[in-house]
Amino acid sequence: MTNSFKQQLRSSALRPGYLWMAKRYRTLRRLFAYPDTAHVGVVDYDTYWDNKAQTGLGKLSPWRLRRAQVFTSLVNAGDRVLDLGVGDGALLQYMIEHRQIQGYGLDVSPKAVEFCRAQGLAVDLADINRPITDFISQPYDYIILSEIIEHLPDPESLLNSLRPLATKGIIVSIPNTGFYQHRLRLLFGKFPLQWVVTPGEHLRFWTRTDFRWWARQLDFDIAREVPYEGTPLLKGVWSGLFAAAFVYLLQNNR
Repeated sequence: MTNSFKQQLRSSALRPGYLWMAKRYRTLRRLFAYPDTAHVGVVDYDTYWDNKAQTGLGKLSPWRLRRAQVFTSLVNAGDRVLDLGVGDGALLQYMIEHRQIQGYGLDVSPKAVEFCRAQGLAVDLADINRPITDFISQPYDYIILSEIIEHLPDPESLLNSLRPLATKGIIVSIPNTGFYQHRLRLLFGKFPLQWVVTPGEHLRFWTRTDFRWWARQLDFDIAREVPYEGTPLLKGVWSGLFAAAFVYLLQNNR
């Protein structure tokens, strides 16, 4: 099916049916296939942002928008908020516009930092695999880790180092490895698909039960748990199975 034909369907009276079928197709394909963007090897984040610039850099996809709305609901106007791994800054910009926070960001990609600064955001270059105190020394009300900790070999050390720097809490979002689509993919002989470019993107994996146990082991209280993406209705009833991703508000219990 050509792109022009798809565009015609999207703008025709058949749009609702086409979108429904397209979503079902993508879901089915994720159970059996690998992404068209797949490339085994090391991820170059500057290349990643170059590619993303062609598809809407600085814009929130529906998935990212729902996550941004949850983050925004957890903070208050005037709060000092640090976004670690700020990326294109779309989340931080959304929170500033909709909650009037004092927003700051750090990212490992020079191109991402350059883009954020061009949008007027206060963002600096940092590699969070190094000690975080190399880059920040003053506390923030909230520190955001949006789809970050699953990329790290040692997220425990990062959370422990952030503990005294987040006075109100650490906001974490993660994909749910227990999501039913991941379970089905494993049943069909393939590992859960939580990456876009290379399998090496994610180093750590959590189900809902695993994450709650893990947070308690680190002496964090889970003040809020929000299943923000997944199967409508069911994700709020049986989130361990039907939520594709969670947002957690962690508070220091030490």
